[in-house]
Amino acid sequence: MKSKLRSIGFVAFILAGLSWLAETAFYGDIDANGILQESFFLPLTFILAALGIVLLLASLLVKFRR
Repeated sequence: MKSKLRSIGFVAFILAGLSWLAETAFYGDIDANGILQESFFLPLTFILAALGIVLLLASLLVKFRR
């Protein structure tokens, strides 16, 4: 159980990193009208990073509980 949680947590961190790279590569600029162009990748980065932290903490909890 703990290795599955740890693996999914690491995958969530990798996906968060890829979302951040997509955000910085394709979005996040200010257009000619002075409006910031954002995408769904920025909130997705924070959601996946938080999920990764929760899953890694849960795997540690399972490890210390045994």
